[in-house]
Amino acid sequence: MRRALNLSNDITRDQALVSLRCDTLVIGAGPAGSSCAHWLARNGHDVALVDQHRFPRHKVCGDGLIPDTLEVLKRLGLFEEVMAQAQCVDHVRCIAPSQQYVDIEAPMAVISRWLLDELLVKAAVKHGASFHEGMRFEALHRDPMQAHAVTGAWFRTSGDPVFIKARQVVLATGASSSALEAAGVKHRRAPSAMAMRTVIRHPGLGHVVKGLQVIWHRSLSPGYAWLFPMPNQAYNLGVGVFDVAKHWPQEKINLRKLFQRLIHVNRLVARLVDEGTTLLPLKGAPLRSGLTGTSLSQDGLLICGEAIGSTYGLTGEGIGKAMETGLLAADSILQSESQHGLVNSTIGAIYETALESFHPRYAQYEKANRINRQAWLAEVLIRLASRSRRLRFQASEVLMERRSPADLVTMRGVLGVLLK
Repeated sequence: MRRALNLSNDITRDQALVSLRCDTLVIGAGPAGSSCAHWLARNGHDVALVDQHRFPRHKVCGDGLIPDTLEVLKRLGLFEEVMAQAQCVDHVRCIAPSQQYVDIEAPMAVISRWLLDELLVKAAVKHGASFHEGMRFEALHRDPMQAHAVTGAWFRTSGDPVFIKARQVVLATGASSSALEAAGVKHRRAPSAMAMRTVIRHPGLGHVVKGLQVIWHRSLSPGYAWLFPMPNQAYNLGVGVFDVAKHWPQEKINLRKLFQRLIHVNRLVARLVDEGTTLLPLKGAPLRSGLTGTSLSQDGLLICGEAIGSTYGLTGEGIGKAMETGLLAADSILQSESQHGLVNSTIGAIYETALESFHPRYAQYEKANRINRQAWLAEVLIRLASRSRRLRFQASEVLMERRSPADLVTMRGVLGVLLK
């Protein structure tokens, strides 16, 4: 990245100031931001990737990689490297309130975000992106001479302000509303969901927990729980609740109480908590789903990842789709550059058009989220699927993104599968 020789008058500060320039500035080095920076750098862009944390760092997450994530990792050439450090699984076990269960087959994996995110950052750097960590994002810079187009961003590190000038900025700062507020973009402050997880090691459960486990129970409604096996005899255990935005902030769900209910209704979880060694404490985080809640672009700015709600309703899975939106942002910049030069006004249009293809599936997942609100529906569907190979196959097709999830949470859709 090149050091600027001259500073514009509007960024003069009394404190020491470092000014840097790049083609594209990516703010946030999670899966979305790192994937975007990786793809741009691989295609010859001068990219700066910036994050407020120093890596590796922990991130509250279920740590599950479903098939969409594995496909993106293959595109980035990182599949083998990630899978070598992940716990590979071949099914998800859906557990009904009665404890009846059904196994849905699909290739998946579990890896700590401590490892995954560091691998993604290193890959971006390997392909030419410059990485700047420990820099807190404070504001976007909008040039009044260019119809207030975004032309860079302000950061703070060790007390000193830092300005990075860029021809294009990509914001990939995750679910927190504070970064969106700092960016001055329209957004819904309330999250779509809240989740809380812990990581516990237990050497005696490997023969019991072989796949991802998703647990429904009326005492967990309008949410669910998960138990995912990790490498080294560890387990990611957590609870999540959707439909949070409807009641925020007047009715905040107490996730710790929900977690205690989980212990009372699931013997395996109780055993894990009672006998295991806690590696990471219970910690919560917001989620944004449905591709709603904030704008997607402005002149000179693209927003991607969980900041735009890339997490799926119903499942809470978001790593793969965050990476996909990051790649769409990169592709939009590259396409605009090849066709029009790096013209900001065209980049946003290309990006938003590309994201339109995602909206129907997100709407389907939001509709399918009724299973989390109505535990009896999970009971019915799991019992039906346990007796129907066709229904199990179609559920697997949903995981592989070859079928709509809404088809499996309506009686019309289920009957359509069973009667074919």
